[in-house]
Amino acid sequence: MNMIKINENSEKNGWLNIYKDQGYTSTHIVRSIKKIFNLRKVGHYGTLDPLASGILPIAIGEATKTIQFINYTVKAYTFVVNWGKETDTCDSEGKVIKETKKRPNKEAINKIINQYFTGKISQKPPLFSAVKVEGKRAYELARKNIKFEINSREVEIFEFKLLDSKDINKTNFFVSCGPGTYVRSLARDLAKKLGTLGYASEIVRLKNSYFTKSNSLNYKSIRNINKNQLDSLILPTEYALKNYKEIKLEKKYSDMIKDGKMVFMDKYNDNNFEDTLILIKNESKLVSIANLKKGYIIPRRNFNN
Repeated sequence: MNMIKINENSEKNGWLNIYKDQGYTSTHIVRSIKKIFNLRKVGHYGTLDPLASGILPIAIGEATKTIQFINYTVKAYTFVVNWGKETDTCDSEGKVIKETKKRPNKEAINKIINQYFTGKISQKPPLFSAVKVEGKRAYELARKNIKFEINSREVEIFEFKLLDSKDINKTNFFVSCGPGTYVRSLARDLAKKLGTLGYASEIVRLKNSYFTKSNSLNYKSIRNINKNQLDSLILPTEYALKNYKEIKLEKKYSDMIKDGKMVFMDKYNDNNFEDTLILIKNESKLVSIANLKKGYIIPRRNFNN
């Protein structure tokens, strides 16, 4: 998560559900929104490659504190696999390193997906990726032609299906997956299992946690509004924590939480709440993300909403 701070105070807190077009880096979107609206703290949840488009949630002000606590992490994409070529970046931007004339049919594709690409699978990120290798980003090493290995890791595929084929050289797919999944690696690995080669293009992220395309704001259009109009577009600070239980406290108790003190509530002295992360609110205002342990509310991260 990238974060930029400036000294000027800002009262804006919450999320912008931005739809990023191709050609922009995630960091560019963060810097641009910070500058356009003169915001003090801006971050993003989940990175999108420059060649990818789609949902890029932007956290503003106090919402940046919630990023590390987001635990509903399902993502969804559509993408195209271009058959017959492998590139060093696993997308259309890279250099072609292998070619083949073999093209898969729909029956073979569906069979391989069902056999190898459902549930928890092992996946190796592309060499050109933001994964850290001995303290450096993999793409930094790859650009310098330094040889290195990236370890495989477990990712989870909830749904992976063939949508349609544009022609024998291109096939459209949809995937719903857990965090850390690389669509570019999926395209590469699917092609290899089919006995051919392939790379990903036209990657579109439709969903990132609770942020979806249906209520997104196009980055180009948002640049034309002023800071006062921003309020009507900002989603609540706790928007990405919808799955958290809430406890509302009277002001005297919420003030104690704000001061970093534990508060004992006998009615929550129940094993059902043991060690559960919860949202603490005073009326409708988010006060803290806290732990519950044997009836004690223990603040983990406080908010200045």
